Amino acid sequence: MASASCEAPPGPAPRRIVVLGSPGSGKTTFCHLLAASTGLPLYHLDDLYWSADWSRPGEAEWARLVHDLCALPRWIADGNYAGSAEPRVQAAELVVLLDRHPLLCAAALVRRSLRLRRSAPAPPPHDAPRATPDGGRLRRRSTMPSAREYVPRRLRNTDAPPVRSVTALVRKALLFRRRDLVIIHTALLRAGAPVRRCRTRRQAAALLAAFAPDPRPATGRDRAPVPPEGPSPNGTPLLPCTCPAAATATPPWRSL
Repeated sequence: MASASCEAPPGPAPRRIVVLGSPGSGKTTFCHLLAASTGLPLYHLDDLYWSADWSRPGEAEWARLVHDLCALPRWIADGNYAGSAEPRVQAAELVVLLDRHPLLCAAALVRRSLRLRRSAPAPPPHDAPRATPDGGRLRRRSTMPSAREYVPRRLRNTDAPPVRSVTALVRKALLFRRRDLVIIHTALLRAGAPVRRCRTRRQAAALLAAFAPDPRPATGRDRAPVPPEGPSPNGTPLLPCTCPAAATATPPWRSL
């Protein structure tokens, strides 16, 4: 299913990369660094899936969004969503699977939850006005964490909690290899693209290093990249990552 090596595949640089893995495996940080190295636009699936107050899209709408993303010429797709993995894998030129031990992923989720709790501003007292009236309406006071942590786009600067359920995420991480990975494995068996399976942070770091910018002048198809933003073929605005966490992402191996 996957190469034992975590080196970049030979040949032209991939223009469409899927990154899969358990919650807590470091997908988002890996993707921020990969986007910085390759110049490819990064799309977080959580940005497309979750709306305000953690509401979900309908099945047909989600399938359309995934189809529109796959139709774009250049991208990095960050996120699992195992049920929609196959069309993304089929469209990709490289698939990266971050397959860290479930206990390590669960521990990383707990640490992130603690960071989010510490960085979130304290809510105002119940008897204090929440904001100044503006046009007859009250502005919502944000209780979101600092910019160092990734939060889905439509949940930033809202009163929604930055994590929907830590317990559910930890359970998902612990059961990832027995549940989601089974579905993903089926999609990967049919993948035409090379698959790189990184079981440790050092392996992920080695793969990132392979995508370090080349100081030589760009030639061929890399000379005139396709614009990273714009509407999808169906007119849906698919916006690449602009989250503040991208600017503070650090290589995952520094915390070993």
